[in-house]
Amino acid sequence: MSNKMIRIGSISIASLAIATALVISACNRQVLDLNFSFKYAQIKDVGTIEIASWRDYENSDMIQVTGKDGCVYLTHSSNIILKSK
Repeated sequence: MSNKMIRIGSISIASLAIATALVISACNRQVLDLNFSFKYAQIKDVGTIEIASWRDYENSDMIQVTGKDGCVYLTHSSNIILKSK
């Protein structure tokens, strides 16, 4: 009898976890706030620059970095390393 209760309990916990994941993903809100700040960017064929702002694109591998000097660099993420120090 206790094995059946354990199986029923594990099934209900799994069902609850799946239902919660569906509800969270269905809402139009960001669940985790993942804001990153970087001070320097090492860009291939350019060198290291000090960052004024940066942006990544949602459905792309491109990163746009604006340097403190006003220059804007748009490059593929494989060509850049963002550093906090």
